[in-house]
Amino acid sequence: MTEPAQVSAATEARPRPRDVFRSVFVDERDGPLPALLFALTVLAGAVDAISILRLGHVFVATMTGNLVFIGLGAAGAKGFAVGTCAIAVGGFVIGVLLGRRACEAASRHRGRALRNVLGVKLSLAGVILVIVILSTPRYPVGARDALVALLAMSMGAQLAAIRYLKVPDLLTVVLTMTIAGALTEHGTGLSDPKVLRRGLTLIAFAVGALSSALLVLNVGLGAALGFGLAIIVAVAIAAHLVSRTEAAWTAPRTPA
Repeated sequence: MTEPAQVSAATEARPRPRDVFRSVFVDERDGPLPALLFALTVLAGAVDAISILRLGHVFVATMTGNLVFIGLGAAGAKGFAVGTCAIAVGGFVIGVLLGRRACEAASRHRGRALRNVLGVKLSLAGVILVIVILSTPRYPVGARDALVALLAMSMGAQLAAIRYLKVPDLLTVVLTMTIAGALTEHGTGLSDPKVLRRGLTLIAFAVGALSSALLVLNVGLGAALGFGLAIIVAVAIAAHLVSRTEAAWTAPRTPA
């Protein structure tokens, strides 16, 4: 083969940037699930920003931080709300159990599993909305603790769905391994969908945290919670639509 022909063949084999970018959000293995999980990654960043800024300096999505706070409080360190952290952990555990049951009821269909979990999250969001309406603008301690528990339950259910769906590099809540993967497994650079997905996952979480923080600090807690609710509603509608298909990607997967 002549040199120009070799260059032409290499050019044809190289994926187009548009195709690479599209495969980050929709691919053969997982269908449209990655796109929906990107939205839920934004949500995870948003709710942690809310809980840290306005609900007692506690995490509702990232439980590792709460366990550290509980340990520090138990050791006698000042300034750590052990009770609030324990409420968050307890709510998260309950949410995981609810999410697991919702996934088990999906008849081995990943689209339906996500739809069922979004149904759980919408139900919890409805209760949160009632609490916000009744307790605005003061948000007494009891209301704040209830919001912590409910938000943690919602994120626990979400993580149960993530464990069931097994979409690579889209854990939505636990991003430590995503960061490690982005730094150690470079692939072929931005032309590798895995590399691009990891980077965009981190950006999505940061965007959620930034957006929610701006709403909390400049508008109010209700506005930030409304932002999170809008994400849940949008993803729930999309999950309902994809739950109708019987495409190959809907089948349960082994870890990638």
